[in-house]
Amino acid sequence: MRKSNFTNVRDTLNESKAVQQDFCVLNQDLSLARWKNQQDRVKYHQVDHHTLSLYLSGGHNTRRLDLPTAGCGSPGKLCLMPATQDSEWGVGEPQEFIHFYISDAALKFFALESFDIDSRLVSLPDLTFADHPELSRLCHSVIQSPWHDVSERLQLQQAFYDVMGCLIQEFVGRRSVAGYPKGGLSRRQLKIIADYVDVHAGQELPLECLAEAIGLSPFHFARMFKQSTGLTPHQYVTKIRVRKAMGMLQEGSSQIETALACGFSHQSHFAAHFKREYGVTPARLMREL
Repeated sequence: MRKSNFTNVRDTLNESKAVQQDFCVLNQDLSLARWKNQQDRVKYHQVDHHTLSLYLSGGHNTRRLDLPTAGCGSPGKLCLMPATQDSEWGVGEPQEFIHFYISDAALKFFALESFDIDSRLVSLPDLTFADHPELSRLCHSVIQSPWHDVSERLQLQQAFYDVMGCLIQEFVGRRSVAGYPKGGLSRRQLKIIADYVDVHAGQELPLECLAEAIGLSPFHFARMFKQSTGLTPHQYVTKIRVRKAMGMLQEGSSQIETALACGFSHQSHFAAHFKREYGVTPARLMREL
């Protein structure tokens, strides 16, 4: 048995009999891999990201060894392995599958920004050989998108975001309606901060200004903000600035104009953060646009 000494699924599989057919990094939080494997035994331990798996072919005698009642895999079956979840798999006949790798920080930020769900409510269930036609359809749309064509990168990212949106709506949103957790920041306070950052994205945004916007001390604000969003204020502001920059570039603004308008000190600083978020430099994106 291959026992995982790694903190991510891809490294574990690379040490097993599995063969990676393709791999694509969208940004520091999202990536994709396509695999083949057969006659293998793999154990994952405390991985540091979420993994969504879709069987494309085979898998009929693949089993979850630590969950023997789960049955077997087959084409179209989905598995969801939450971050830090242990699992052990026995692989039989040849199979092909795709993996979606999602950081916990990205999932929580997406839930907050897109669905107004507090990060403390964001957790994914452990699913094995599940049937979900809509999620399966969205996964196939990612497979059909060009993985390595920079001009189609936005299409690929949108398809990936659709998959994340389905995960949130199906497995997180229904649990979040029970109520807002105590502690942290309220919905109203988070909305004030989001609006403040959007309006002042091109200016310096010290912690004191953000905290003052909702009447808290910088120390308490920083702690409560991360408790509610899963991100530090700095990480949150950077993400908002980069997303605002994407909109400006698509509308035809120059790199320098965009960098300054979105609060980046210089163009190289902007380019580094932009590539980290979107997997492509602003210059290359503009050439393709």
